[in-house]
Amino acid sequence: MLKGKTVIVTGAAGGIGRAIAEEAGHAGARLALVDSDATRLEQTAMEIRANGVAVLSLVVDMTDRLLWQESIDDIATEFGSIDVMVNNAMWVKYEPIAEVQEDVYRRQMAIGLDAVYWGVQAVTPHMIAQGSGSIVNMTSPASVHGIPNGSVYAAIKGAISALTRQCAVELGQKGIRVNAVAPGPMPTPGTMSVVDEQGWEKRLATSPLGRLSTPEGVAKVVVFLASDAADCVNGDVLFADGGRSISKM
Repeated sequence: MLKGKTVIVTGAAGGIGRAIAEEAGHAGARLALVDSDATRLEQTAMEIRANGVAVLSLVVDMTDRLLWQESIDDIATEFGSIDVMVNNAMWVKYEPIAEVQEDVYRRQMAIGLDAVYWGVQAVTPHMIAQGSGSIVNMTSPASVHGIPNGSVYAAIKGAISALTRQCAVELGQKGIRVNAVAPGPMPTPGTMSVVDEQGWEKRLATSPLGRLSTPEGVAKVVVFLASDAADCVNGDVLFADGGRSISKM
């Protein structure tokens, strides 16, 4: 599905990002994996390379606009094109809105929204030059439903969904499709740090499928949207949450 294409995945060291990278590699892509965790990122890159996939790993501060843009230009030089960008990186801390401190707010916004915007801005000229491209952003059901103590996270994901629709309209006629995926809850290293056992039990109880989402399942959706198999899909926010967002269970 992605044979010969260059795919950038941010937040690729673990969790959903790693699953997306593995699935894209299986689909034939060349991979540029980006994360701030150098140790975990290199381990992921090494294991994917062992399967014969071309992998470039980059430890980048994506909140630094110029540095992030330079890194994206380097990826284009290394692989000759940028065909797909998956904006997955996020840092989150759940706490009551009255207790959110500015440094926590700024960090979440910088990684969750600023880095996405600068990344899209940087890949756009490369995709326009080749007349094609696909961008997949990671949003959340929190973009449309309130969650306990998740005010900053919900604000970011709401912005990502809006940005996805805007970019789809603005870039579509230039050959660039822009879509988003809203995964359901699942235990990953990131979510395990902010959701307790009671929270997981509640999420499982409200799933119409009777099970939680998985990184591997979400990765398949992302690769589909990124590929030419979804060439008529643009501006969509696809909920990969097992129907949880439409259920009153």
